Amino acid sequence: MARDFSNPKKLGFMRFLQVVFLFNILLTLALSAFLIKGNYTLGFADVLDYLNLIFEAMSFWLIWQRKRAARVLIISFCLFNIVIGTGVNIGAGTFDVLDQALLSFFDIILIAYFLTSRRAKAVLTEPFTAAAKDEELKREIGYYQPRTWEFWRNLIMYFCVFSVVGHWMEAAYCTLIKYGILPGIYDPASQIWSDWLYPFPVYGVGAVACVLLFYPIKNALEKRIGSRVAPLLISFVINAFACTLIELAMGLALNMDYALWDYRGMFGNFMGQVCLQNAVAFGIAATLMTWVIYPAMESGLRKLPKDAVNTAFAGILVGFAILAFLYLATFASSGVEVSSDGMDTTLTLDLGGKEAEG
Repeated sequence: MARDFSNPKKLGFMRFLQVVFLFNILLTLALSAFLIKGNYTLGFADVLDYLNLIFEAMSFWLIWQRKRAARVLIISFCLFNIVIGTGVNIGAGTFDVLDQALLSFFDIILIAYFLTSRRAKAVLTEPFTAAAKDEELKREIGYYQPRTWEFWRNLIMYFCVFSVVGHWMEAAYCTLIKYGILPGIYDPASQIWSDWLYPFPVYGVGAVACVLLFYPIKNALEKRIGSRVAPLLISFVINAFACTLIELAMGLALNMDYALWDYRGMFGNFMGQVCLQNAVAFGIAATLMTWVIYPAMESGLRKLPKDAVNTAFAGILVGFAILAFLYLATFASSGVEVSSDGMDTTLTLDLGGKEAEG
């Protein structure tokens, strides 16, 4: 009886590859967090390893989406690893056929599998075609429906969630600065290193801006321009420029004394309020939000029962309110005191020499 290799739910060895790729990405990034600035030097092999992480992330995504391009990408990058590794060893005078074969063993296995596997050829069939792009674009345009309750409900949830997630993203970005992977100023006393649930509403506003402003621009560019690459690049430039203008406006209004941030020592800075590195980072984050994260979240929420999403909305809204009161709300009166003995909570107000308890 002939085996059926066309079932897209049965990935076989490719599922194992996805697990290996994901594990290696998470492990390498976790170990990178322990690098101490000044105590290490990134060699060519280290750079190649980080480049492979990017390749593995792309391969993971393409296999997940059953894209035909996964085979081409994996075979091409494995050949790249073999050629580069061989060239470096020959140049260094350390080339040995057996050692090189052992170092390239995993790449050779992947090349052989994706060249010969019937399952890979039968499952990885989705093309990057104009028809597929048009169908995807129609679906994504349908996500932008500002006249519906569901649109604003989801938008409020994104504001609440990304106010906290943005905090974690900034911490990750500053960690790269801390360990010398990116240039910049590391401040160990910053609020981001404590109170991990502290909401930064600016990131929530950023997520909302991506949906309300950048997402329609992205859809319009895709609709007007036939290819996928050109709209993506134009969208990135617009996103980076707009976010940089917003940061510049905030800096001129709130940071003329450079108390909040100071980019005067950064390459490509303007008045010390904005810099090229942050512009690129903003562009990447906003482009990921508009092209990947927002459509994926909308697609996921639409697969859930309406009552389940509404219930989650209520929980997220109240949870964010709790965080806002715990971390953001302040009392104008210095005579407010809250105490608790574990059973009862007492609120004491000092009203001009008179005390009132509740």
